[in-house]
Amino acid sequence: MPSIPSLSSSRRLAVASLLATIACGPKGGTEAPDSGNGVTLPPEAKADAETKADAETKADTEAKADTEAKAEPAEPAGKVPEGSIALGTFNLEWAYDAIPDKRPSKAQPNVPKTDEVWEWKRNHIVDILAQERLDIVVLTELGGEREISDIVTEITVKDGYDYRYAWVEGEDRLTGQQVAILSRFPIDEERRDEETSVGKHLAADIELPDGQMITVVAVHLKEGRFKGAVEARQREARSVQRFVRKLRRKHPVIIAGTFGSSSLPGDADYKESAPGTLATKGCTDSASKSSARQTSVDGQPVDRIIVCDMELQDAQTAGRDRIVRGDVDPDEPWPTIPADEGAQRDVSDHVVLWAQVAVPAKKEEGSGEGEADDEDGE
Repeated sequence: MPSIPSLSSSRRLAVASLLATIACGPKGGTEAPDSGNGVTLPPEAKADAETKADAETKADTEAKADTEAKAEPAEPAGKVPEGSIALGTFNLEWAYDAIPDKRPSKAQPNVPKTDEVWEWKRNHIVDILAQERLDIVVLTELGGEREISDIVTEITVKDGYDYRYAWVEGEDRLTGQQVAILSRFPIDEERRDEETSVGKHLAADIELPDGQMITVVAVHLKEGRFKGAVEARQREARSVQRFVRKLRRKHPVIIAGTFGSSSLPGDADYKESAPGTLATKGCTDSASKSSARQTSVDGQPVDRIIVCDMELQDAQTAGRDRIVRGDVDPDEPWPTIPADEGAQRDVSDHVVLWAQVAVPAKKEEGSGEGEADDEDGE
């Protein structure tokens, strides 16, 4: 049999089969154009062979593409139903790496001495965030951008979400602690308010899957129960509230982080407290849900999520079984507590707080929220 020109395997098989069946020449004695190998094929046979070969080649290509698509790892399933987002906050308790930077004196006891000690804490934080599958999460008590980047990278390695992050260096000279915002969704802009007297705060505009924008404000207000700390926290809350009023004129706003106050909706002092100052008209405090109140390992509601101009559908705490090891840690710097088998070192002195929030209905072009100007919270 004459040799077949270089073709794909599927086309070689098709042409070879036809050559075998027509080896005696074309029917009816009418010559067809030569195939180029000394074998004359009937025009209709040659066309059929090429059509069949093309179809088989296309099928092979589609099958290969389908196999490659299936091989790509799928993104983890969402935590909440479509039409809602899951937003959380997690105070990491002095999440500083071991690189010998010039840290403030108050931070020094909480800086790990070795990379292995930092990696222990980082890996536990990463495991928790990868498992929680939050669309957006505010982190407080971070050392800085180096630690943020380290955590985000490791979450991806653990098959968690491929987070973007927002960070602008804070101005807390006493502790050096920072706040950050992680988001599955695009971050349009990140910034601090120059008029706000809060050392640890950050705002980021985030684009939701339907194209709408929301603004997330991360805060870590002054903690403490003494009169001076309470007064300082109130000043900070009023400062943040003025900032939020301006932000709400453009987009719905969510404020999340460590508020430092245990006052709950319905308490006599709630309106004058930090969360009450921020939960103005059109806003809902996560602590309105009883399942979202024990945000520290000792059961205090010091972390909050305030949802403005959106519906707070649910709120609850999570991760305690992965954060608290044995009994609650003594009040000592975490790096000094052993992490051996049976030891008590906890991942943090806070648990994860998260909320299910309904995606807002789209506004008409040029419309404003209208609520932000009604109350100033002071």
